[in-house]
Amino acid sequence: MTSCLRACLLVLLIVLLPSEAGAQATSAVLVVTSEAEGAYEEVANTITRQLRLSDPSSGTRIVTRDAFRTKDLDGIRAIVTIGARAASEVMLAQPPMPVLHTLLPRETFERLANGSGRRDDSAIFVDQPPERQIAAIRAALPEWQRLALIAGPQTREFVARLAGIGNAEGLEVVVREISSERELFAAMQQIMARPAVLLAVPDGEIFNSHTIQNILLTSYRQRSPVVGFSPAYVRAGALLALYATPSQIGEQAAAAIASVLDGGRLPSPSHSHDYEVGINLTVARSLGIHPRSAESIKSALTRREVIE
Repeated sequence: MTSCLRACLLVLLIVLLPSEAGAQATSAVLVVTSEAEGAYEEVANTITRQLRLSDPSSGTRIVTRDAFRTKDLDGIRAIVTIGARAASEVMLAQPPMPVLHTLLPRETFERLANGSGRRDDSAIFVDQPPERQIAAIRAALPEWQRLALIAGPQTREFVARLAGIGNAEGLEVVVREISSERELFAAMQQIMARPAVLLAVPDGEIFNSHTIQNILLTSYRQRSPVVGFSPAYVRAGALLALYATPSQIGEQAAAAIASVLDGGRLPSPSHSHDYEVGINLTVARSLGIHPRSAESIKSALTRREVIE
């Protein structure tokens, strides 16, 4: 092979194989995550995979909120945040392009959006709509007529909506408002003096990894089932949980962003379209409860939502 031919082949390879900097420069979507592992990583990877399937030419760049800088916005057409801390970081930067926030509760998104003035941002909430949660309790535990709710400072409006829907469904709803985690167990003893279904809400100040075991133990001693909002609750001892998986949220987010890249607009903020029902049958047997299967509960909820 002549030296001239080798030189021509080298130039051709440089042109056809883009450098890392070149690949980053063509990224159309920036994904900012609160953390680089667990559910955050699964949502990010799902978004990247689904966007690559829909449009191989649209690159995706992933950064953590700690590494995020405004220079990362160069050449970006849309942003996805994963988790509340990433959402807060991006809102502070006031980016001009469409932003979709994921893996955060509705209450948190609305508080951040109102505080930053980001009225046009959209979101896919990690929590389930209150109508669906109450309907799930009625479908899974039709013989239980008493519902216990605990509201922290950030979830009082959400709990009020749950209580209103529960009352409309014929439930006896008992609500306690508390200001901090220190008041949690006194509130539980009050509202669970008689057995009741305790519906946990996604309030990190009240229902978190430090309190979950005591919450479940206290409820169990009162012969009362707990309905949670994640598979971790079911594994730890909750009877029932409704939750969207990271993959489900990631797929919905990718579809919304693909629409933006195709010239459309982000959809309005919403709860996840798809979700799972988890049941702990061991806990059910211990409490003498015989719930319907997860499949039949979800089918009942789907039929109800179609009718409504």
